[in-house]
Amino acid sequence: MSPLNRIDQIGIVVRDLDAAAAGMRRVLGAEPHTRVENTYRRTTYRGTEIDATVGVMLYDVGGIELEFLAPRSPGNVWQDFLDERGEGLHHIRFDVDSHAAARDDLHARGVETYQEGESMRGGEIRYAYYDTVPFLGFLIETLNAGGKA
Repeated sequence: MSPLNRIDQIGIVVRDLDAAAAGMRRVLGAEPHTRVENTYRRTTYRGTEIDATVGVMLYDVGGIELEFLAPRSPGNVWQDFLDERGEGLHHIRFDVDSHAAARDDLHARGVETYQEGESMRGGEIRYAYYDTVPFLGFLIETLNAGGKA
């Protein structure tokens, strides 16, 4: 059985966080609980170490986090998606017990790691995006929220 069994986030790539906030306000009457600019330092993008900056806006909708992402630098998983597919559903994130087990399972299924690194949450929490677009039309992200390998 796959170690991907707990969905905790849906990620949407946009060009403009202000426009996305206005849309969420109009359609759902919702306000973000967080809005930040994150720079992921020394993250691995397609095998190369980079710094990647992205604007982030977070909402809680029925126990699932909606994450709006607006890339601020080129050459990363968010900007690639925006350039290639435009705005829209970017990823579904799974909270996993083991980052390594999820990676190994996806690699065994022929799915490659796209970008990975240390979460902005700190500690030993890691995130990874997997290139599932050819199979699903969106990426899968994993996060080991418990901080285990």
